[in-house]
Amino acid sequence: MSRQNKKSYIAKIVSVLALVVFAIVIIKSTVYSPEISVKSATTVINAPSRLAVPSLDIDAKVQKVGITLKGNMATPNNFVDVGWYEYGPLPGQLGSAVIAGHVNNGLAFPAVFSNLKNIETGADIYVETLGKNTLHFVVVGTKVYDFDAKADEVFKQDDGKFLKLITCTGTWSDQYKTHDKRLVVTAMLVE
Repeated sequence: MSRQNKKSYIAKIVSVLALVVFAIVIIKSTVYSPEISVKSATTVINAPSRLAVPSLDIDAKVQKVGITLKGNMATPNNFVDVGWYEYGPLPGQLGSAVIAGHVNNGLAFPAVFSNLKNIETGADIYVETLGKNTLHFVVVGTKVYDFDAKADEVFKQDDGKFLKLITCTGTWSDQYKTHDKRLVVTAMLVE
């Protein structure tokens, strides 16, 4: 094999390896599953199926999420859907229904809640249920918490029918492999 052919052959191998690495990075950035979620197998007709926030151009499928093996709320397994915490209230029930979504995909590409920080008080949020009912919520406030704040401090509000949207914010922590803050948007059911 001539020297020119060897260089060409090596260049082709390097190109193929680069494409394989690129493909792996793209796949990992679009399919996200940081921890196994312990989910129930039950289906509830009033469970949310879609979340819409018109002012932010959000129209997302709702996944049912449970608890991770570490005891934390699980997150959606991709960056375009949101996750409803199935062990809390249903949207529209007394208490705080919780829906989480990613802010980015780990490579800093925007995810479903990338613009949640821009939501304003009074913004409309709509939740469609599996039974095809649509619930209307209006944003009443936002607050930022430390990532390790106690769940009761963040979500335990049972003096009305609330929807809590949560996503990461702040700066990335290499130690914990997550952002150091959580943005929580609180909305109240319009009856």
